This record gives sequence, structure tokens and C-alpha cells, in this order.
Amino acid sequence: MALFTDVVTLFQKKNDGSYVRTIVDGVMWTDTVEKSLSTGKLVIAKAISVTFPEETLDLIDLSTYSEEDAVFFGSVTGEITGEKGKRLSDLMMEYPRSGIIRSVSDNSNRDFLKNIKVVAY
Repeated sequence: MALFTDVVTLFQKKNDGSYVRTIVDGVMWTDTVEKSLSTGKLVIAKAISVTFPEETLDLIDLSTYSEEDAVFFGSVTGEITGEKGKRLSDLMMEYPRSGIIRSVSDNSNRDFLKNIKVVAY
């Protein structure tokens, strides 16, 4: 029995400008929406947290992520190119449960519960 049951799709930008798509099963996806009225206006901030357990670490390499790497909830079949309608921003509008990767925490050196945690906005 798997501990985590969510599926995510990672798009990682390569040096030549193309994207590599990786679909990973067995992760934990968490959405967070924070609302505040600190400035007198309603401010909404969404954040995504994805935990990749030890069983999935061989499928991904997040050691060299860039500001154009993205994570999507579910299995995404679309491709990212430079053409209008097939850009990263277009795919993110089509799949609202997505975000640009902003931080990666590598906890794979732990004795128990080895994982990598990704935060996206």
C-alpha cells in the first residue's frame, strides 16, 4: 500500500530551451490559499507543496531547477514549445492546479522518511 497516491507532472527546462516532461506517481500534493486584509484590500496568495518520497527519487533530478520549471497536478499530456498557445503560461492557464517551482528541499540524506519537498507558486 502506497503512502502517497497523487500524480504530478514536472516540466523542466533544458539548456537548449526545450522542456523535459516527467510524470511521477506516488507523491503528496498540497494546495494552500492564504487570504489577508492587511492593506485594506483582500490579498490572495496560493502556494503548492509537493512531497516526493524515497520511492520516487530515482525518477526526478531537481538539483538544477530553474525559474522556468513547473509542476502540475495530475498527468499532463501537453507539450511546451515557443509557439503561441503552447507556452508554459498557456499550459498553466489550462491546468489551474499548477505552479512555477520556487524552492526545493532535499531531505534524502535522512535515515528515515527520505524525501524531496518542492514549493511552487
